Amino acid sequence: MREHVMRNPAPALLCLLAVACGGDFSNDDLEFQYALPQREDLAAKLPDSAARSGQGLRSQQVGLQVLGGTSELALQAYTAGTRFNASVDGLLSLLELFRNAPPTTRETDRRIWGPFPADDHPGNEVRFVMEREGAEFTYLLQYRPKGAGEDAWWTYLPGTFKADGGIRKGEGTLALDLKLARARGFDTGAATSLDRLDIGYQTRALPTRVELLFTGAGATLPLTRYASRQVPEGLGEMAFRLPGEDLIPGGLLETLDILARWTPDGRGVLVLNILEGDAKGAKYTECWDSRTRITFMRRNWDFLNPTEGDASTCPDVSALEP
Repeated sequence: MREHVMRNPAPALLCLLAVACGGDFSNDDLEFQYALPQREDLAAKLPDSAARSGQGLRSQQVGLQVLGGTSELALQAYTAGTRFNASVDGLLSLLELFRNAPPTTRETDRRIWGPFPADDHPGNEVRFVMEREGAEFTYLLQYRPKGAGEDAWWTYLPGTFKADGGIRKGEGTLALDLKLARARGFDTGAATSLDRLDIGYQTRALPTRVELLFTGAGATLPLTRYASRQVPEGLGEMAFRLPGEDLIPGGLLETLDILARWTPDGRGVLVLNILEGDAKGAKYTECWDSRTRITFMRRNWDFLNPTEGDASTCPDVSALEP
């Protein structure tokens, strides 16, 4: 994954919100707070072996894997999971600031934090607004030029949550409008190649699911998709679509769909489908052990030797089946 989201988009808010930290939270305030996602709700669950995944995604040519060798695709899936979590952290770092401070204004179905001076964006003010309608919540992180009127607020981060099934259980969305932020003169850091980052999630039923959509600069639709699911047994799943990969030698770039599932001890199974490119229609499956060594391979294009290894070594990840 090439996209990065700012790790600390608004650090100055920490100081601003500290002024309010001495206040009290009402029971109704807590209901608003529970509508905001936390990292443990959205982060991909990775096995310990993911620490060996390295820092970069490498293009792995299908057909060059060796039985008993290190699974480069497993390491790629773990790296994708690590970067998935970094992107989630980038958004949630904004929400954490407001979750930990009492609101400035309380209304029956509305809470407002601010406005405060936006010291990280001089000349601007910032506020956070949450509204409730039954079990549904909407929230907005907004900025405006200092001293401007109510109609000057613009939304950097919109979010929604529909409660269903208990504390922090339900369905939600949140996003960063990076294109609008740049148009307003904001520095979006390392995310200059992105116009928008969207997150959708559901925590009301198992397996829980989180999806990230990355819309590149100038694109009209999201090009890169990452999704994570997990169950209490510790099984994890990462699914991602990667366009523009040079996986197969030839004149066309490939679009890949990759689905990887793993156990807490690091054993896993991965299915790679080539949707577009020089090898459109190719499908590759592999399993690996707790040391990410390949134990089984299947290739749908190889009629003479379609499988290698022992399929019984593949872990049972059926709890993640739809």
